Amino acid sequence: MEEDSGLIQQLSDCSEELLLRGLSQFSIRDTQLLEQLGTNAQRLQMHFLYELISGVLEAGRKVALGEGQEEQLLDQYCRLTQYVQLSKQSQT
Repeated sequence: MEEDSGLIQQLSDCSEELLLRGLSQFSIRDTQLLEQLGTNAQRLQMHFLYELISGVLEAGRKVALGEGQEEQLLDQYCRLTQYVQLSKQSQT
C-alpha cells in the first residue's frame, strides 16, 4: 500500500509541475518520467492507472515532437489528474 501511495504522490507532483509549466511545454524528459511511472503502475498491477498514463504519454510525445494537438494532451492530462486527486482523497 505504501508503494501505491508513493506512486500516486509522484504522479501528483508531476501533474502539478506540468500545470505550472504549461502543457504546451511538454518535453521528452516528461515522457521519460511518465514511462518510469507507467512501469511502476504495471508492476503494482494498477492497470487502469497504467492506461491513463499511457494516454498522456502518447499525446505528450506527439506534442513534444510538434506533431500533436494540445487539446488531446489536455484531455488525457485531465483524466489522469482527476484519477490521482480521487486516489489521494481516498487515501486520507
